[in-house]
Amino acid sequence: MPDVPNVPGVPNVPGVPNVPGVRDSPDRRRTALAVLVWTGAVLAPAGNVLAVRLTDLSASTWTDPFITLDPTVMLFPAAGAFLITRRPRLLVPWLLWGGGIAGSLFYLTFGAAHWLHLTSPGAAVTPYLAWAGMWLWLWHVPVLTSLLSLLFPDGRLPSRRWRPVLYANLALMVGHSLFLGLAPDPEFESQLPLANPFGVEALREISPAVEEHIGLPMMVLIALGIASLVFRYRAGDTELRRQIAWYVGALAVLLGSWILREMTGSWLLKAMETVFIAGLPLSIIAAVLRHRLYGIDVVLNRTLVYGSLVALTGAVYFVLIWLAGVLASDLGRGAGPVAALAVGTVFHPLRLRLQGVVDRAFAVERDPYRVVDQLGRIGQGAHDPAAALDEAVTVLREVLGATGVDVEVHTGRAGTTRVFACGRPEPGARQVPLLWHAERVGTLRVSGARPGREPMAVLARHLAELAHAVRLTADLRRSRERIRSTRDEERRRLGRELHDGLGPALTSVTFALDEARRRLDTDPGAVEELLVRIRGEMIATIASVRELVYGLRPPALDDLGLEGALRAFAGETAVTADGSMDGLPAAVEVAAYRIAQEAFTNARRHARAATVVVRLRRLPSELRVEVADDGVGLPENPVAGVGLTSMRERAAEVGGSCVIRRRPGGGTEVTVRLPVEETA
Repeated sequence: MPDVPNVPGVPNVPGVPNVPGVRDSPDRRRTALAVLVWTGAVLAPAGNVLAVRLTDLSASTWTDPFITLDPTVMLFPAAGAFLITRRPRLLVPWLLWGGGIAGSLFYLTFGAAHWLHLTSPGAAVTPYLAWAGMWLWLWHVPVLTSLLSLLFPDGRLPSRRWRPVLYANLALMVGHSLFLGLAPDPEFESQLPLANPFGVEALREISPAVEEHIGLPMMVLIALGIASLVFRYRAGDTELRRQIAWYVGALAVLLGSWILREMTGSWLLKAMETVFIAGLPLSIIAAVLRHRLYGIDVVLNRTLVYGSLVALTGAVYFVLIWLAGVLASDLGRGAGPVAALAVGTVFHPLRLRLQGVVDRAFAVERDPYRVVDQLGRIGQGAHDPAAALDEAVTVLREVLGATGVDVEVHTGRAGTTRVFACGRPEPGARQVPLLWHAERVGTLRVSGARPGREPMAVLARHLAELAHAVRLTADLRRSRERIRSTRDEERRRLGRELHDGLGPALTSVTFALDEARRRLDTDPGAVEELLVRIRGEMIATIASVRELVYGLRPPALDDLGLEGALRAFAGETAVTADGSMDGLPAAVEVAAYRIAQEAFTNARRHARAATVVVRLRRLPSELRVEVADDGVGLPENPVAGVGLTSMRERAAEVGGSCVIRRRPGGGTEVTVRLPVEETA
């Protein structure tokens, strides 16, 4: 049989046709998993509906018909199946799915047992269905109330110290299920006149006591599961806190509505119970998938503010109405408008105060000036600019409520950057250039910020200061490394020149003098020839020494001073001086001369400048050297070459600075500041 053309992803085995549509093993496993979980998600609510129908058909056999449409059975398996198909290795979706399936089986087995007992008395399967219905609820309620909170959101415990709580939950579920499966439970016999097929008669006496006191440890474990979220929240980062906030917010709404319903008996809250319960799986989906739904802190913030505002203003209104009725009953209809005006008067101040309290609880800063002040204090209080920028990025993410913020600092080398990040900015994140004196030193990237919470322009200026400090620190570190390397290379060169040049020359002169001394008595005529050769070697040696000295310090500085040496190099009309250049430290003189010399040469050779001006200014604590030209100027993105780098390094070597920038009217301007200590 000829080979059938291959289908991508499926190996072509000779002699075996490659059937289109057959996928590899991982795809088949994923498909089988999806079919399994979605089948359970469909059958679970169907089983709940069937159990309710069976309950209606067998209502005469119930003393307490507790089977109703349970939102946890109707909704949780579908939410779990949705998450499992996307995050199959995560435990939390399996708890959602499995807890809902267990609840459906619990209702279905118990309802089916009652219906069979009514329609088919004596059916052999009825006691076993009732037996399963007695303990299956323990794999429904504790899973969704205790284990889910304990393992949310990543399926792991907050720490090892919470292992006893996990073990206690599992022991209670397994032990209580086993006990209910073996005990001749009076509740079982009161619902149906059937005996437990696996009951142990010895447990009949202790069964009521166990059932009476089992509720307390279950409530304790539920409380510990919720408490674990608090510990996880305090120890987690911003992203984990937002995940927990989704779940806790939905749980708080559900518990609050349940408490209000029990206190008031409100039919509206009872009707909305399904909506509140639906918030739990939706919050888990949002937290697990992290699907750009991180506005939970805003939702909780607004809920607390306006919920408290409604409660307080409502209390003020009703108190005023009551006081008017008690103290001035003759006001009649005027009490309502007076109370409304009073509530309107206190509404805005009260909202502002509540907003401030809630903002402090959520660590939210709404005043941009305070945020800027906080960034400024971070920069001033840190010894390391990199650590300060890292902290500032974290603060900025909290202020903006963003999913990710990072600052990319251009370190000065071509193509090299350093990134400071908090969170993960998504593709297409908003980018803001960080400019320092019109020079781009970095880029700020922000994604997922709260609407209306983006004072980027103000914050970017302060981040640019920190980014520039990081860049200067990196440049200074590299300059020091180059200075040390250059100094070592210079020492090596001097040693080599002295060893290989001056040393042999002096040795040769010494040998020639010894030879002349020996021949002075025997061959005086030859001595003159030796002395001439010695003189030539000494002249060459002196020239070598002069070259070494000139390399260390230009002789023109000693002969003419700094101003005169620059005039001799650049021309009389190109150099101006403000103040006396006498008494400058030798290192400052050499650095100023070499930098000005290099800047002047670059302007003539590379910038094609027609005019170059060198200005020396002697200030109380520094010497300022300015070299300006009218050439073509610097390119948009200049690459530091050997000349520009050596100028900056020479300035940094004596503790100064060298700034090279484009002139507003065209050309280039070099400004060098060299510190000078004044002597008394």
